[in-house]
Amino acid sequence: MGRRAGWLIILLVAACTRVEEPSREVSITLLAPALHTRSSDPEESLITDYNLFVYNSFGFLEKKAYVPRREFSQEAMRVSARLLKESPYIILAAANLGYELNFRTIEEALSYRYHMAYPDEFSQGIPMAAFLEDAVAGNDAMIEVKLERLLTRVDLRIDRRSLNEDVSIRVTSVQVGNAPSAVLLFGNSRVESWTQIFTEGYFKTGQDVYNLNHDTLDGISGTVSLYLLENGPGALANSYIEVKADYHSSSCHTRPGESLVYRFHINEDHGTERNSLYPIILKPIGTGLECTDGWRLEKEALATAF
Repeated sequence: MGRRAGWLIILLVAACTRVEEPSREVSITLLAPALHTRSSDPEESLITDYNLFVYNSFGFLEKKAYVPRREFSQEAMRVSARLLKESPYIILAAANLGYELNFRTIEEALSYRYHMAYPDEFSQGIPMAAFLEDAVAGNDAMIEVKLERLLTRVDLRIDRRSLNEDVSIRVTSVQVGNAPSAVLLFGNSRVESWTQIFTEGYFKTGQDVYNLNHDTLDGISGTVSLYLLENGPGALANSYIEVKADYHSSSCHTRPGESLVYRFHINEDHGTERNSLYPIILKPIGTGLECTDGWRLEKEALATAF
């Protein structure tokens, strides 16, 4: 009898022992990038679709999700996944591409380039991506993934305060030159072939350049924003801004239908980074026809005044 009682006690203890689960359900939340300091076109934090991938430390895909535009909602920005506790994962996400991604391996994902059909192809949201290393399912069972815009924004203004009194420069259009047409989703990106450049980059004219021809309280013009995909250091071709303008002075003027053209690189030595803002002030001096460091001028359109 005593031996049987001993076995009963052991079995009861074993039955009451709690076996801790090696994995847990984790909530992965995508976060849109913060707004810039002023309203702009397009809506810079808009998200309408996304892809999400979770890879384990061996590079195997553990979770994949795609939410198209027709199914998107703010509630859909959260994905559940069962992950091993305290094990590191790599999480990749891409938003506003407009289609589903299918990566077999993480190497394939890291080498993938997103191609834009035209330089302002973001009416449904600016393309974004996120690359989170060593994500761990901790005690709070939540992982936040912060998206970044794949585009650079340039805020352009004109400072006319140092021009001669008889000089008038009225901007008619602005455009990005050597604008990338493709970008690596999950790594630093730069133009590596001429096939990765738009023939004509992001462009504004007419009412869209109104602000550049009207001064604000500080004596400098208002702002016009331009957009381009990331084009990092060492690129085959550096990106630049081209400003076309009508010119009038007591000595010369632009011919009808022709323009004075200013060109200058954007952060020439270091290139342009994704999700970054570059404020640029173009400041012509005197006649406005002399080049200063960092920019070039085409003045073949000028005719001598009578």
